[in-house]
Amino acid sequence: MKKPQLSIINYQLSIIALILAFNFSHALDDMYDYRYTLGPEIVVPDAFFVGFGGWTRRTNDLYIMSNVQIGLTDRFEIGAKLIGGIRGYGYNRGWHRSSLFDLGTKFAISRNLSLQADVPFALNEDRNWGGVLSLSQWDGYTKNVSFIYEGRLGFGSAAGEDRYVKPSLAFFPFFQIGNAFRLSVGTLCSFGIGNKFDYFKEDFMLDIMPRVEFGIFHLRFMGEVSIGIITWDAKKHNRYALFITTDV
Repeated sequence: MKKPQLSIINYQLSIIALILAFNFSHALDDMYDYRYTLGPEIVVPDAFFVGFGGWTRRTNDLYIMSNVQIGLTDRFEIGAKLIGGIRGYGYNRGWHRSSLFDLGTKFAISRNLSLQADVPFALNEDRNWGGVLSLSQWDGYTKNVSFIYEGRLGFGSAAGEDRYVKPSLAFFPFFQIGNAFRLSVGTLCSFGIGNKFDYFKEDFMLDIMPRVEFGIFHLRFMGEVSIGIITWDAKKHNRYALFITTDV
């Protein structure tokens, strides 16, 4: 008899214990949003989905996003996401306007495995070409408990300046409560690889992401918090998000 809840705790504690020896100061990587979906996914529906939402770190910033997902077949999907917002850097450093457009596609290799490719475009900044490849796997342990594992590689501008590549790993356990509610507490980490080891230390980010989902009719509401657990000032980096999705 498997005990998935105990495995989740041991998994997350092992990751935290492994990296606490380093002196890091960052939180959720921007590359997490370089995807046309709202997060790691497996299913490729033969349907038309739209989403809308936003997030803030409560530091004079606000971002609004909208996305669309079009399932062309049961195994092939295309989509796009637009992000726009204003980021505050403090009272003495002014504001930074940011907007991003992402085009992507996803192919279901099997019922439990999918490959996704994204090409993000910064609309108001001069950037070189960049892209992200994502491989996601779904495991269902019981009717109400399932896991998603995600590995990603960012290239070009998605990896960051002077970085060859940026790997990212994520682990999301899901707990279904009835037909309407679903809970998750994900673990995410990423780091950049450049020509110096210091790049790894500067870029390493680790977050815990609790998420609550509630479905009613054809709408699904998703609230999540990204908590930077290895930052000196966690409140500065925590992100609070709310999304609404529907199928047409």
